[in-house]
Amino acid sequence: MDYFKHSKYPLMEAPFIAFLLAIAAGSMDGYTFFAAKAFSTVQSGNIILLGQTLATNNIAKFTTVALTILCFGLGSIATGIIQLKFGKEHKSWTFAILSVEALILFAVGFSSINAAFGAAYVCMIISFIAGMQGNAFHKIDGMLYGNVAVTLVVQLAFNYIIQAIFGKKGAAKDSVIYFIVLLGFAIGGLMGTFLTIHIAEKSLWVTGGLILLIGIIAKVQKKEDSIEAIDPV
Repeated sequence: MDYFKHSKYPLMEAPFIAFLLAIAAGSMDGYTFFAAKAFSTVQSGNIILLGQTLATNNIAKFTTVALTILCFGLGSIATGIIQLKFGKEHKSWTFAILSVEALILFAVGFSSINAAFGAAYVCMIISFIAGMQGNAFHKIDGMLYGNVAVTLVVQLAFNYIIQAIFGKKGAAKDSVIYFIVLLGFAIGGLMGTFLTIHIAEKSLWVTGGLILLIGIIAKVQKKEDSIEAIDPV
């Protein structure tokens, strides 16, 4: 945990956490796009699909994608309400939110539950928890990541390259962080698709386990911070 203690970032905004959450987000999309041909986290892709489904007069698909986007928004609203209630004390609910996400993913990973809902509705459920996650943990020193604004991350990754060439201090490091987060999305997409091909909906258990791991890291760090506050070394 020393990396987190001495980092300039709070724990849940550390680059390492961003990388893990990007993997989780990518793996959710890897499953939902393979199973339902809709994105659960990258909503820019869903916006394009709205136009595509209208152009092809596929109203049923249009409705599914539109509801998926709505579910993402509702998830963001859910954590927005929590943020307003608890203010800046986000450490008090970080573990709870991640645990809820993991529990939902584990539940829809069971074949019987998954089949009862159907691929389209499972996609909407995952989009909801992706919205929760995206709103709860979405910045690294001002950098969007995790579930939203992948295009912005690409833009800024290359933007910092040119800034580094022109000598801006810290720009090279920032660029590397952005590219690492993008790598996380790609790894997640690969992992989610590969696992879905081989173990179908049970791939969601792996994603749920990863999200739960992040929550446990946050929980452990909170306890360590509390101990240090009582008896600083």
